[in-house]
Amino acid sequence: MFPAKAWFRGTPWDSLLNTVLRLDRTVWTRSPATGMLKRTAETVFWISSAAGMTATQWLASIRGHWRIENGSHHVRDTTFAEDASRIRINPDIAARLRSFAYNLLRASGGENVQNARWRAALDVSLILKMPGIR
Repeated sequence: MFPAKAWFRGTPWDSLLNTVLRLDRTVWTRSPATGMLKRTAETVFWISSAAGMTATQWLASIRGHWRIENGSHHVRDTTFAEDASRIRINPDIAARLRSFAYNLLRASGGENVQNARWRAALDVSLILKMPGIR
């Protein structure tokens, strides 16, 4: 953790940023072709307006962010192709529909959202059994 003031002094960001974090992390990536894991090391920087947190608190906050990213956003992008969407008029409506479908699939106990979505598409009775539908 570093105080950010010296880095951003004299810039428009000076009053907004308080902390710079340097994080060394290990990333494991699965190869779709072989199924084997590849290990890489990365150094990333985080800039924040928050101040006065301990390193342990920062790590908990960063892990919490990635839990959401991996548990929701990544699943929504791979299952519903959200990032590839070309809807330009009222995209928020389509995003809400995707969120509704995602939440229904999760609430019905679907561990694998893509598989649950496929099964629901093949059998309408599964959709009617989902909580909150009737």
